[in-house]
Amino acid sequence: MNKFLRILFISPTYWPFINGAQTFLQAMAERLVTDGHVVTVLTTTASCAEDFWRRPVISSYLPPQEVLNGVQVERLALTYPWPAPFMFGVLRRLGLWLHRLGVPAIVAAPAQRYLAKWMPPLVGLKASLEQLTPSCDLVHVEDSSWDGLLLAGATAAAHATKPLVVQPLMHLGGGTIAAHYQMAHQVQIYRRAHAVIALSEKERAAFQSLGVLPEKLHVLRMGVDPWPFDNEIGQREYPEPDSAVPAVLFLGANTYDKGAFTLAQAIIRLNQAGVPVNLTVAGPRKEDLISFLQQRPLHEQAIIGDHIRILGFVDDNVKHHLLESAFLLALPSRVDTFGIVFLEAWQHARPVIGALAGGIPEVITHGRNGLLVPFGDVAALAKAIQRLLEDRHFAQQLGNAGYVEVQNYTWERTYTALLKIYDDLRGICG
Repeated sequence: MNKFLRILFISPTYWPFINGAQTFLQAMAERLVTDGHVVTVLTTTASCAEDFWRRPVISSYLPPQEVLNGVQVERLALTYPWPAPFMFGVLRRLGLWLHRLGVPAIVAAPAQRYLAKWMPPLVGLKASLEQLTPSCDLVHVEDSSWDGLLLAGATAAAHATKPLVVQPLMHLGGGTIAAHYQMAHQVQIYRRAHAVIALSEKERAAFQSLGVLPEKLHVLRMGVDPWPFDNEIGQREYPEPDSAVPAVLFLGANTYDKGAFTLAQAIIRLNQAGVPVNLTVAGPRKEDLISFLQQRPLHEQAIIGDHIRILGFVDDNVKHHLLESAFLLALPSRVDTFGIVFLEAWQHARPVIGALAGGIPEVITHGRNGLLVPFGDVAALAKAIQRLLEDRHFAQQLGNAGYVEVQNYTWERTYTALLKIYDDLRGICG
C-alpha cells in the first residue's frame, strides 16, 4: 500500500480567511504536504464571515485555483439568491425550525437536506466533488454548521467509496447554538462517518449521545507554533495607549456570542467604579461592536472613547505584539469549541479569562491557569478582571501556569494524532 495519502479537505474557509478552524486546517494541510502527502482543499471565495450572506461591497478577489505552501486550493464562488441577504437567514431558520419542533427525522431530514443546498450557495459544488473525490484516498469535512458542504462531501465520499472523516466543530455554549449542529440530516452523517473528530471531551460526549459509536470518536487538541517575536511592526502600526492604565485584550469576532459586548460593558462598569482599565479589541466584525457601543447611554460615551479602542482585523505579528503589551486576555465566549487564543496568550505568560461554556472549561482550569465566568454575566466578568488587577501576584501565577501548560499544546502533537486516525482508515473503502 502507498504510504502517501491523497487527502481532500472540504471546508467553508481557508486562508486568507482567519479563524480557529482555518488555523487548524492550514496547520495540518501544510504538515501533510511536507511529509509527502497530496492535499487538496475545496473551499469558498469567502474572505470574511459576511461574505457568506452579503456580496462584498469592495471586491476581494481570490483566485479559483492556487497552490499555497504546497496545498492545492480550489475555491468555489458564492452566490446570493434573491432577496439577499435575507434569503440566507430564512433558509437557515427553516431547517432549525424543523429541529426545534421535534419533527421526526424521517420527515425532517429530507427537508433539511433540501435546504442545505443553499448553506452556502455555491457554483459548481457537485461537479467539483465528482472530479476531485474519485482520485483521493480520504475525505475530511470540517465545520458542519455549513451543512450543505457537509452533506455534499459525505454524499460524494459514499458514491466514490472513500473513508469519510468529519470534524463538525459543535458549539455547546448554551442557548440554541447547539441546534445548528444537531439537525437530523447532520446527525445521520455523523453516524455514517468512519471517524468523527471532537475538540473536547464534552463535544465527544455530545456526539455519543446522538448515536455515534464510541470507537469512531476521537478527541484532538488544538495547538500553536512557537512564535519568533518581532514586536517592532506592531508598535509601529498600533502605538500603545497610556501604559499606566492596564490593558485588557480581546481577540476574536466582535460579536455578542463571542463575549465582546459583555466585555465592553464590564470595562465601562469598572471605569465607572473608579477602576481604570483599557480595552483593546482586535478581530473581524468590528462594525457589530461599534454599533452596540453607539447605542449605549450618553453618560457612558466618554468612557468608551477614552478606554475602548477597536482595531478590526490584525495580522499575526500585530496580534502577538498586542498580547505582549496586554495585562490579560479575556474571551468570554459561548461559541468556542476550543479557543486557540488562550494558548497564544499563554505563550506570553498572560493570564486569561474565559466563559463557562463550550470547550473552554477543558482548556482553562479555574484558579490555576486562568479564570472562568458565566457567559453574559457582566458583573462576574468585571469582578474577575478587578481581581487580577488588584492581585498582580495571583495574575502572574496564572500567566506562568499557562506558559507551562501551553508547552503541551503543539501542532506537532495534533498532527501526530490526526495521522493515526488517517492510518487506521487506510483500506477501509475502495
